[in-house]
Amino acid sequence: MLTGFTKEKYVKQIEFILSSAEGGRITATKETQRIDFKEEAGRHHRGEIEPGQPRNSEAATKIADEVACMANTPGGGVLILGVEDGTGVVIGTELEIDWLRQKIYDAVDVAPDIEEREVCGIRVLVIYVPQAPEPVEDTSARLRWRVGDRCAPVDRVQWWQYRRDQMGEDVMASDSGMPFHEARESALAYVRRINPEFNEDTNEELLLKIGATNSSGSLTEAGKLLFSASSSLIELTVFDAPGGHVLSRVEGLPGTSLLEQISQIEDALAVINRNTTLEVGLAHRELQEIPQVAVREALLNAVIHRDWNRSEPIVVRWVTVDSALSVRSPGGFPGAITAHNLLSNRAARYPALADLFRAIGLVDKQGVGVDRMYQSMIALGHRPPNIDEVAGPFVETDLTGGRPVVPIIELMNSIYPEPRQRDFRIAIILYSLFEKPFLTESDVALALQSNLESARVAIEASRQTLAGGKPIISRHGDVWVMSDIVRNFLKRVSDTVFDYGWYLSTDTRMLRKVALAWLSQVGPMATSDLMLLAGVSRGTAKKGLDELVQEGEAVAVGSGRSSRYELAQMA
Repeated sequence: MLTGFTKEKYVKQIEFILSSAEGGRITATKETQRIDFKEEAGRHHRGEIEPGQPRNSEAATKIADEVACMANTPGGGVLILGVEDGTGVVIGTELEIDWLRQKIYDAVDVAPDIEEREVCGIRVLVIYVPQAPEPVEDTSARLRWRVGDRCAPVDRVQWWQYRRDQMGEDVMASDSGMPFHEARESALAYVRRINPEFNEDTNEELLLKIGATNSSGSLTEAGKLLFSASSSLIELTVFDAPGGHVLSRVEGLPGTSLLEQISQIEDALAVINRNTTLEVGLAHRELQEIPQVAVREALLNAVIHRDWNRSEPIVVRWVTVDSALSVRSPGGFPGAITAHNLLSNRAARYPALADLFRAIGLVDKQGVGVDRMYQSMIALGHRPPNIDEVAGPFVETDLTGGRPVVPIIELMNSIYPEPRQRDFRIAIILYSLFEKPFLTESDVALALQSNLESARVAIEASRQTLAGGKPIISRHGDVWVMSDIVRNFLKRVSDTVFDYGWYLSTDTRMLRKVALAWLSQVGPMATSDLMLLAGVSRGTAKKGLDELVQEGEAVAVGSGRSSRYELAQMA
C-alpha cells in the first residue's frame, strides 16, 4: 500500500500467510474477522477442478457478496481468492482484475484494490476491502458484517450505532506514527515556493501550521502521504496522436513524496503545453494551448479525490496533435457526486487531505477547482472539461485545448464588471449560447447542474453583465438570447471545429433546425422569432419556415401579422 490506511494494516499478515505455502497448500489457514479465504465459485465439478476463465459471472456475484460483508466490518478486511476454504489448497484463479473490480462495483458499489500474487507457481488474487462509509447491501439485499470468521446479519441500528461511536473519524487525520523529521526536505521546499509565508518557519512549525502533524510531532496519514518517501504515484505519457507513438514518459520518482511528484509532473506538462502568441486587441499575448490553471486543477482534483485504498497510480496522458489532456484517477466519484452535479456539489472522500492541500495553498479555500476548470477553458474558446466516471471505476477528466480563439478572448476581456470575467456561471451561459440559439431557465439549470432558483440568479447576474456597454443577454418572450454585441464577437469566430454560433446563418437547413428547436421546446413561432434568433431578414426567415410547411413538419396558422407556425403533430 502507498500510505497507512486499511491495506497497510494487513500487508505483513498477508505476506506471512502466502509465504507459509508449501506443496500447493497454504499452512497458515486460520481465518479471522478481517482475513478470509475464498475459492472461485463454479470451478468444482464432480470432484474435479475445472480450468479457470478470465470471466466468471457466478464467481463475481459471490465475491461481491463477500466484499459487501467485509466493507461493513469495522476496519474492512482482505479476501484471498483462489484458496480452498478450510484446507488451504491453492486452486488459483484466472479472473481479470479490472473486469472483476467493475463487476463488484456494479453489484455492491464498492471498488476494492485487487493485487495479483503467485503462490507455489499458481496465480491468486488478494482483494483489499476498505471500510465503507455507509451500509452496503449485498446482491440479495442483505446487510451483513464479519463476526469472527463468518458473515453474520447486522441491522442498520447496530451499524449506525457503531458509526456514531466512530463519528468524525477520517483516516487521513489519524496518527501515522511517523515522526515529523521524516518529511522530505524537497517536499517542504516545494511548499515554501508555493507559499512564501512559511519561509521563516522551521520544518516542525510549518508542518504544525498546515495540520500535517499532531500535537505529539507525528505526521498524520495525510501528512505522511504528502511529505514522506513513496513509490511512483503519478504517471505521464505523451503521445503524438490518439493510440499513436509514445513520445515520452515521466513517472513520479520512487522514493520521493507525493508533493515532489506533483511538482515533477506539473513541470513536464508545462514544457509540452505549447505557448501560442496571439494578437488580442492591441497587445500580443502568450497563451498556452490548455490554460495552466485548468491543467493544475485537473491534476490536483485527481490526487485529492482519488481512492487511496487503491494502489494504481494516477494516469496522465497528453496527445500532442490534439493538445488534449486526460487525467484518470482510481476510484469512483466520492459521496453523492456524479458527472451531472459536480458543479453544484462539494464532497471530499478524505476531508483532512483536502484541507491539507488548502492549508498549503495548492487549492482554493472555497473548493472551486471544477468551476475554475470550466471558466478557464471557455474563456479561451475551448470546450468545457469532460469529467465522468468510467469502468474500473475511475474518474476521468478530459481537457481539449489547441489554438485559443481570439474573438472569444476579446469578448471575455470586454466583460464588465471585471470580476464577472472570472464568474464560471457567466462563462457557462455564454458557452451555452455559443451552441444554442436560445436558453430557457431549465436549460440554464441543466448547464449549471443546479436548481431553477440558482439558474434564475445566474440569469439575472448575466443580464447585469455588460460587454461593450450593453448586457450580454436579453430576454425574448420566455427565453434568453445572446445580445447583438456578443453576436458581433461570435461572427468573427472561424477555423474552429466546434461551429460556435452555427444558427447565425441564412442557410435554410440551419434555419429549419433553429425553427424546429423553438417549435418543440417553446411552442408556436412567428417569423419575427426566427429573424431574431438567426439574425436574418423577414424574407429569409419566412422562406425557411415555409420549407418546413412544405415538408410536412410544420403548419401555418392564421394570416397576416397574426400568422404563426406550429409543429404538424401539434396542429
